[in-house]
Amino acid sequence: MQRRSFLQSLGATTSGAALSQPARPSAAITASSPPAIGEPRVFFYDDGRHASPLYQFAPPLTPENYVFAVDQLVGTGVDTLFHSAGLEGGVVQYDSQVAQKWGDNVDVWSHEIFYRASRNLQRLIADGHDPMKLLCDRCHEKGFWYLPTAPVCVIGGHRDTDAGYGRKSDFVFDNPQFYVGDDDSDPRSALLGRFFRSSRMNFLIPEVRHERFVIFEELLTRYETDGIELDLSIDNEFGPFCRLKEADQMAPLLTRWIADLRAVARKAEEIQQRRKRIYIRIPASPQLAWKMVGFDVPTWVEDGLVDGLVCLSPYKKETPTDRIVLLDQDPDVSSAVELTRGTRCRTLAALTTYLGRTPHKHATAPMIWAAAANAWDRGVDGIGIADGMWAPNGWPWTSDEYETLRLLGHSDLLATADKVYRAHSGDSGPDVPKGLFPVPGTMLPRSLPEGASLEVPLRIADDLDYWLQQEQVAAIHLRLRLGNFDTDLNEAQVELNGQRLPSTILQKLDRHFRVIPNGIAGPYGYLLDYLLPPELYPKRRDNLVAVKLVKRDPRLKPDVVVYDVECAIHYHTHRHFERTAIDS
Repeated sequence: MQRRSFLQSLGATTSGAALSQPARPSAAITASSPPAIGEPRVFFYDDGRHASPLYQFAPPLTPENYVFAVDQLVGTGVDTLFHSAGLEGGVVQYDSQVAQKWGDNVDVWSHEIFYRASRNLQRLIADGHDPMKLLCDRCHEKGFWYLPTAPVCVIGGHRDTDAGYGRKSDFVFDNPQFYVGDDDSDPRSALLGRFFRSSRMNFLIPEVRHERFVIFEELLTRYETDGIELDLSIDNEFGPFCRLKEADQMAPLLTRWIADLRAVARKAEEIQQRRKRIYIRIPASPQLAWKMVGFDVPTWVEDGLVDGLVCLSPYKKETPTDRIVLLDQDPDVSSAVELTRGTRCRTLAALTTYLGRTPHKHATAPMIWAAAANAWDRGVDGIGIADGMWAPNGWPWTSDEYETLRLLGHSDLLATADKVYRAHSGDSGPDVPKGLFPVPGTMLPRSLPEGASLEVPLRIADDLDYWLQQEQVAAIHLRLRLGNFDTDLNEAQVELNGQRLPSTILQKLDRHFRVIPNGIAGPYGYLLDYLLPPELYPKRRDNLVAVKLVKRDPRLKPDVVVYDVECAIHYHTHRHFERTAIDS
């Protein structure tokens, strides 16, 4: 029976017409294409450290403690766990026979929490418990697919300054001749994030490719995993694994390397009688961006080398001088969806949810549901959260996290879930420098001079015409957050899709110095909240918000800044049914 199920999963196609759900009216958000039989649809990525027993529980750990990473997913609708098997410096988080474990090469520690993580890891292994097998077995016991993940590119450093953190292996310390180096003449190299520094290992070097290969080979063959995820980012930053000018040389080498892993996976499938998938984390970008960093994604798909593209927003950049981390509710999955359509390869949207604002540092459930609705509307085959540490209300999770996850895999249920759609906005100050992957359209925050206008695109998956006919639209708000702005001293005009929003639908909300739990709300300024009438509702998909600074207070030196533009959509459960308690 096990072999029959295995062969059925290998022979499954993505057409699945017999499995299609009844269609909604054409005006509604339609359900996405049915998933291939036995393939991931809703995933969760866990870096295995932050919201994890390794950091948060005191040693020693029991196996029951460690598999909490799996147990917390039960009942969420998640079907696949991507769990980190290794760190950015080459060490791993399991009992590997081919790589050093976290802390194997440390005598004196420089970081207490990293020390704790290593103690927990090493003690589990000393007690006879391989963390990789614990997670693998628990996932299968609870009905999840388990795909360990690790970076394909790792970074080196100096033993005298970095060894005490335990995160880097002797291989990266002892081989500086394998580093990319700092002589990249391409001016775009200055745009690389903090992890893509000159000490990253150069994938053009055979020894570097081999060091990474044997780790993924081990994860495919030594353990009963359901495959692997090849993470082409380093901590969710993307860049080339060589000098930028050498990316064309690296591309065929990376493709051959993946092809060799595919051969390993096929052999492991026959031996273990278990599907061995290869998913690969790539930037959610146009094909030209993939080519720029040496990722020949079309060949990987056309030659059947990968089973899924995990598309992650590339707009994270961290350097000593600037930082951009943002909630991207509409990652550019178009190229991946078009490329994989009609193939056995699948496209998954990977959401990151850090917001960098107060009162919410992390995306709320309606913000995540809006991102999910956009992704399904774009035609993805699956979706997931890829923060590494997703714990917006602390860890372990609260009921809010469970309710958020429950809807992610159901585009039809998301159709009438409350949502908050946000324009691209980072957590830095205005006019931040661009990274290697520039944000399309307008990236907020942006300064707004007096007399100038700013146009901000906003994509919305909801078909409001249909739900308005059903009398289920409760309220729609368009909100703009303006910094260094006081409505008594400044004046702004706002348009939505070319229509001026009148002051009669505007509520002015003071966001200057407001004391909130655990801090002060910022940035200082005003929130312009427009309650839209039906004739001014946004369109399905592409919308354009324009704001013009008509009058500026000359006595305040800092510029007026447009920080956030968002559209909040609230639904009735039914046309005459209110969620609030009856009080009269």
